This record gives sequence, C-alpha cells and structure tokens, in this order.
Amino acid sequence: MREPRTSPAWYLTASCCLLLLPTGLPAQGDEEAWKRHMESASAALQGNHPEDALFALGNALRKAEQFGPGDQRLASTLRILASFQRSQGNIEEAKSLYLRLVSVQEQGHGKDHPEVADVLETLAALYQEEHRLHQEEEAQQEDHAHDADHAQQGHAHEQESPLESAERLLRRALAIREQAFAPDHPSVDASVNRLAVVHDAQGQYGEAHALLRRSLETRERVFGKEAPEVAASLYNLGILARKQGQLEEAETLLKRSWQVREKHFGLRDLELDRSLNALASLYMEQRRNAEAERLLRLSLSIRENKLGRDHPSLVPVLGSLSALHALQDRPAEAQRLLERSLALEEKSLGAEHLYLVPTLHNLALAHMAQQHYSEASRIWERVLGIQENSNGVFHASLIPTLEALAEAHRKQGNHQEAIRFLRRLEAVQEMSGQHQH
Repeated sequence: MREPRTSPAWYLTASCCLLLLPTGLPAQGDEEAWKRHMESASAALQGNHPEDALFALGNALRKAEQFGPGDQRLASTLRILASFQRSQGNIEEAKSLYLRLVSVQEQGHGKDHPEVADVLETLAALYQEEHRLHQEEEAQQEDHAHDADHAQQGHAHEQESPLESAERLLRRALAIREQAFAPDHPSVDASVNRLAVVHDAQGQYGEAHALLRRSLETRERVFGKEAPEVAASLYNLGILARKQGQLEEAETLLKRSWQVREKHFGLRDLELDRSLNALASLYMEQRRNAEAERLLRLSLSIRENKLGRDHPSLVPVLGSLSALHALQDRPAEAQRLLERSLALEEKSLGAEHLYLVPTLHNLALAHMAQQHYSEASRIWERVLGIQENSNGVFHASLIPTLEALAEAHRKQGNHQEAIRFLRRLEAVQEMSGQHQH
C-alpha cells in the first residue's frame, strides 16, 4: 500500500471547489454550517492535519446530505472527501465515495451528462491504481505458499477484476462523451486514449491498437500530421507494435515520432528522449548495437544537459548502455557505466536498498568477465546481505547469488568457500521449495 500523501496542488483544488459552490439557497442555517465545515476541512488540509480534515469533511457531508440527492454541494463534498481518502491510500473508501458521487451526478445532471463521465473516469483511474497495488503486493509476496496463491486466484475469479471494472467504466464514459460532443472533440480523444491504456494493460492489443489508431487519425485531422500531439500517438502505437512483435512497424512509427518531436522541440529536449530510448531498445532487441549505442548516448547527453549529471533519471540509460556493452563483450566499459549508475542509486536510495541488487549483480558479472574474481565475490556478498535483510535467510531470491558466489570462489581456487556456499544453496533450495530433484 502506498504511503499516505498530501499534495499542495490537491489543497488548491479543495480550496477552489469551496469558492465555486452555490450560495443563496434555502435552509440558510444548514448552508452556513456546511460552509464552516468545508472551510475547517480546507484549513486542516493546508496545515497537513489529516485527522482534523477527515472530521470536518464528515460533518460537511452530513450537512450536504440534507440538501437533496442531486445537490452539487453534496457532489463537491463527496469529490473532496473521495480525493482525500485516495491521497491517504484508503482505496476502498475512495471507491465507495466515487461510486456514490456517480449517483449524485446522475440525479443532478442526468445519466448521460459529461459530469458523470468525469467521475466515471476518475473511478476507473482508481481501479487501475488498485491493480498496480495488487501487482506490487504480489511481487513482494512471491514466497507465499502455493495453496494461498490458489485460494486468492479462486476468489479473484468469482468477481470482476480491477482492470475489467476500469474498462467497463471507461466504455460508458466514452459513450457519454461521444453523445455529448463532436467526434474530434479533445475530451472524446482523451477518453479513447484512457480506454486504450486499459486494453493494453489487459494484453488486449488488438482493441488497444484500434483505439490508438483512431486517436492518431483524430489528431492528424485536428492538429496536422507534424504536431507534437501526433508524435505522442505515434509513440504509443510504436510501443504497442513492438509488444505485438511487429518490429518493422514499430521502428517506422517510433522514427516518425522522433522526427516530429525533433522538429518542434530540437535535438536537446526531454520530449525527444522518450522516442530515442524506445527506438534504442528496439535496436538492442534486433542486435543493431551501433545504432542503439548512438541513440542511448544522445539520450544520456540530453538528460545530463537538462537534469544534471547526478540526476537519478540517468540510471535507466546507464543501465541500458552497460547492457549493450556486455552484449558487445566490452566488460570494462560496462563496469564503468555500472559504477556510475550504482553511485547515483546509492545517493537516491541508500546503500542497503533492495533496488540496488540488479546493478550490483551486473557489476559483479562485469568483473567476472575481466577475471576480477575477488572483486566479484565482494560485490555478491554485499548482494547476499541486502537480500537476507530484505527477504530473509531462506528466500528463493538468494539462490542465484549463492550460485554466483560458489562459482566466483571456485575460480579463485577457494574450494572450501565454494563448498560452503553450495551447501548453503542446498539449504535455501530445500527451505524455499526450489530444490532440484
């Protein structure tokens, strides 16, 4: 679950909502009481006092409920309360409030009003967030027993998944916008792209492609074929084509995206960087190493120029370049890039973070390729310590590290140490259920 967070921008949204609410309606006493509660909530949010904000919003909601089921003061209160619960990581509470807000907007505006579509899309985004959280939790719980996994899978099978819920809501939102606006209206195009993202996440690439192609055609009509908005559509279609294994089509689309972005933003802009990295990754997959390296070095130069040489966003590019050098049997250059990447990661995350493990592992491999066996052993022992502290001493993630340590010590002629790590490996395999029979 994500850490509770509060955002100055969100506070501003809450404050603005208060300024736009209707006045001069009947039940003046209730109106004034409701305003006071909302003002108290806004002050508590500004002061970063979430418990006080929740208390005030609860009081405001009880007052707003007296104004009628379709009243926009009730809608505003529910919207702010739902956004607050979402910011605190309370996904279920937020979902319940947004579902109620849908009903309020339907009663206040009608079921086919764009205001209803707005809430449906916000609720869909919450289901997508829930899906991402589930994926993170599953990744952290890989050591759970298989029977627990089966029980969870059986339960999930009985009900609609978060992505299926998001798809259903986004389909309805798109239908509302198509009825309310012209086909080329920006809000229709935005809905088309939101639905495409959900289909992509579900692996429904045909449906996603049709929607993205529709968006591209819309943007070409509205903005012209050389507009930045068109470049974004070309990029999305290129990424999707690569997922489908259509590498030639992916290259054509990503190159065109690059060209449009370069024309509008120049050769040193971060907008161009996304297209460069996607195309470089495609070239690496095709073993077109020289072309990939040229693009990755340009990407690294752009990030250094725009963000600075010590910015964490350099890490992915350094990692890609080091992987490319490893493929080219250039371990010394890979080592240099990985050491730079590791320094940035340590500065950002600390020296014992689990996210350092891939970089450390690749750095050890670079040393092994140069026959620096002692240095490789030292790095893998550090990896082992990080994994033990994070996952426990019998977690399956230790297995490749122990295998690597045994091999590094064998290469040094330290046979007793190699045997010690192999025995430890067998114990971990046995305890984690990964034993090879």
